[in-house]
Amino acid sequence: MAFKRVSQTTLPPRRWALKGYYGDGKSTFILAMQQPTLMIDADGRRHELKGGELYELSEEAADHRSVERIQDLLDANMPGSDIRTIAIDSVTSLIGVSIARAMLDNAADRNRNKNQAWVDKAEKMRLLQDAVTAHGTHVLWIWHLEDAQLNGKAQIRETLPETERERLYRSLNASLRIVREEERRGVLVEWSREGPAGMIVWDEEGHWKGVPERIEAAIYGQDGDSKPTSSAPKEGEAESVLTFYTPAEAVAWGVDQGAYPTVEAAQAAYDQLKAERGPRNAREMYRAWIDLIQQRGPQRRRA
Repeated sequence: MAFKRVSQTTLPPRRWALKGYYGDGKSTFILAMQQPTLMIDADGRRHELKGGELYELSEEAADHRSVERIQDLLDANMPGSDIRTIAIDSVTSLIGVSIARAMLDNAADRNRNKNQAWVDKAEKMRLLQDAVTAHGTHVLWIWHLEDAQLNGKAQIRETLPETERERLYRSLNASLRIVREEERRGVLVEWSREGPAGMIVWDEEGHWKGVPERIEAAIYGQDGDSKPTSSAPKEGEAESVLTFYTPAEAVAWGVDQGAYPTVEAAQAAYDQLKAERGPRNAREMYRAWIDLIQQRGPQRRRA
């Protein structure tokens, strides 16, 4: 038989999202990933990085901000290359162009169908995901965190909109965030497809040396000293971001748990809970949904 059996010990490719503030070292984290690395440099900063085996998608800056050109260049040049990691730095700049253009065109009444602009944006995100994950390499998606105000309260804003983050989760197996404590920095595993989350891997040697390998060890149970935290996070420390990838998956989970007999019944309860709670983001909604399902428990079906 010509097919090769899947190894039970080989770790999956690193399909990671990495976010942090400007100056936290997101771009330099690229150098700690497996090399050679191909940079899709939407931020225009690839020449600032020193070291590693970095390749650029194109010498034309515009190619780094065009999803269609990215797909064409990857399809043409990735087969047979020895690229180990594709880094998108940052996806904010890539998708943000489409978001800004859609908003401006709608505001100026240039679009007869205002919804079509958002459909086009969603299609670009899907095309981008498929283009960079099609070649079996590690993939690092980068975006930024910023301080913001909401109703007079300090908030941390992610520069990639929530809808785009949820779309991206189908292509991820971990979501990471750079954190700082006094003079040291580390990476918080906010979510992983494997399940473990909440642990922080500190940059002990500098320049993120060995940190990706230690993240894998923490996620896949190869490091006995790194275990997910079960207690509530400290003030200012991030919580697990997404328990589900989409609302549809959350609703289906409620049915699987026996809390509701049908998808329709679970969807109605989900919508009612969302209207009552008014969550600020998907994380809060999913947490509230999990609490509700656990409180209900499996329901006996009528004969």
